Amino acid sequence: MVLEAESDKISFFKQYFSVIILIANIAVFVWQMMDPVPGNMRIEYAFVPADFFAGQNLWTIFTSMFMHGDIVHILMNMWFFFVITDNCEHAMGHIFYLITYFVSGIFATLLHAWSTVFIPFWGTTIAQFIPSLGASGAIFGLMAVYVILYPNNKFLIPTGSTMRKVTASYFIITYFVAELTYAFFSFELTGTAHFAHVGGFVAGAIMAGLFKAVKGSSYKKKPLE
Repeated sequence: MVLEAESDKISFFKQYFSVIILIANIAVFVWQMMDPVPGNMRIEYAFVPADFFAGQNLWTIFTSMFMHGDIVHILMNMWFFFVITDNCEHAMGHIFYLITYFVSGIFATLLHAWSTVFIPFWGTTIAQFIPSLGASGAIFGLMAVYVILYPNNKFLIPTGSTMRKVTASYFIITYFVAELTYAFFSFELTGTAHFAHVGGFVAGAIMAGLFKAVKGSSYKKKPLE
């Protein structure tokens, strides 16, 4: 479990869209668990690449961003979201942060869809027909924002029985490289939409680059909220 090593005194609860997104993800998960069909988890609202290419159920690009497959899935996603999102929203401002979050999530979903067509060149894939869901594409976008705006912040990561302190740039870039590797070499083996993570990260990096090109380092001087 990753933690920020030092308090930056940015209040999570004053980052309004971050709070709303967290609550929305939890509320949707509770709604999924109330599905009258045991184990179904409202899967009809998840994103299916084959439906997308057929021009059907396009709204699932958005609904799938707030869905999760099980309790471990949502806990892992929402914990890391909680760790990094306050810095991102505080730096970028509420509106541009929200735009970045959704752009990252949408681009993540679209890259995942296209990857089911072009990447598994070694044979026919059933990935186009497998529903995908989760906030991780959008969260990878926030990871890119965090590493571009706060590369020298420190994280604590578990290593055996101790916690190791590393820079945000080391942890996030290492994580991204691992995802990129899995995306190309383990596409049909892991059950994870790694290209969604890659797509979200790339989109977030572009948005953060645009933000920094316009604002420079002025975000570092913003009063704490």
